[in-house]
Amino acid sequence: MKVLVTGGAGFIGSHVAEAYAQAGHEVVVIDNLSTGRLENIPEGVRFVAMDVTSEELRELFEREQFDVVNHHAAHMELRVSVEKPLHDAAVNILGSINVMEAAMRTSRPHVILASTSAVLGEMYQFPADEEHPAKPIAPYGVSKRAVELYADYYRVTHGLTITTLRYTNVYGPRQNPFGESGVMAIFLHKHLSGEQCRIHGDGSQVRDYIYVSDVAAANLTASDHRLNETYMVCTSTEASVLDVVHHLEHALGERLTVEHGPAKAGDPARTLGSYQRMHRATGWKPTMDLASGIVRTVASFRK
Repeated sequence: MKVLVTGGAGFIGSHVAEAYAQAGHEVVVIDNLSTGRLENIPEGVRFVAMDVTSEELRELFEREQFDVVNHHAAHMELRVSVEKPLHDAAVNILGSINVMEAAMRTSRPHVILASTSAVLGEMYQFPADEEHPAKPIAPYGVSKRAVELYADYYRVTHGLTITTLRYTNVYGPRQNPFGESGVMAIFLHKHLSGEQCRIHGDGSQVRDYIYVSDVAAANLTASDHRLNETYMVCTSTEASVLDVVHHLEHALGERLTVEHGPAKAGDPARTLGSYQRMHRATGWKPTMDLASGIVRTVASFRK
């Protein structure tokens, strides 16, 4: 298959591109390199510098005739989305529509959309499945939910096959430590740079952390099965921020210097998902436990 990965120089996108390449597919990556890095792009993968909002995107689709389009290019910063909702919407909503329009009007590839459990807002059913009401509490979640609804439109009205994957908290090698999301990457970079780590709130907030290789495997599975619904991609296990600190200290063999700051607006208290729909449809399930994933992430950051 010929596969396009948008945002393929970024954290998750580069692992997805790598997984496709290792499976023997021809892979093209587009990225505007606003947060992605050229060194993240796997060997043997063709790179095109392009923004997903560009008018040139359709020309690329027409020229390449992709079989699968895996859309990971996005704005991901929750606090920035609160401060700059227009920017968040322009990238996430308009960029995603541009991708689906190009798919519809060219080779009609199977499309995979990277979404997020943030579309659910404050969860109140645990573990949350795909039927949990979607009530996002920050512009980032709102924009991603809007993209999900546009995906429904393109499925129903134009017959595109689209997999929507709702990730919980993804972590692992290559995660950007300079943004606001990705507590493990941020803490590791600060600790290895001799800086203090800041916990927003008291550290009791709970997350469903999933290792990036499990996410990449879910994307390949979605392509192979041409799934045409929305699926949670998670571990159905939970850990607090303080638990993460403990695992990091164990993997490092050192104590972290930690301070507490105010909680972040729009940040839910608890996130826990159910991957049973994905498992029933394809057999996919996560394979990396949190402690082992953190050991691998620490080793990567130490390099």
